[in-house]
Amino acid sequence: MASKNKVKKPEAKTAAAGLVCIICGKPATRVLDGDPSCDEHLELVYEDQVEKYTASHLKEDDWWEKA
Repeated sequence: MASKNKVKKPEAKTAAAGLVCIICGKPATRVLDGDPSCDEHLELVYEDQVEKYTASHLKEDDWWEKA
């Protein structure tokens, strides 16, 4: 029987008072790698971080090469 691989979601910490979601502007309930988010947009914040990382590496022409 094949084992099921589960993708681990990034850990999010409770947001401090006064922070707002970077996606919708509602009060943030979590902070994911420094970016505040409401519960509804937590996964979108992670996707946004991945897109920013990828775009910065495209700009710098800094890609991993397969050996």
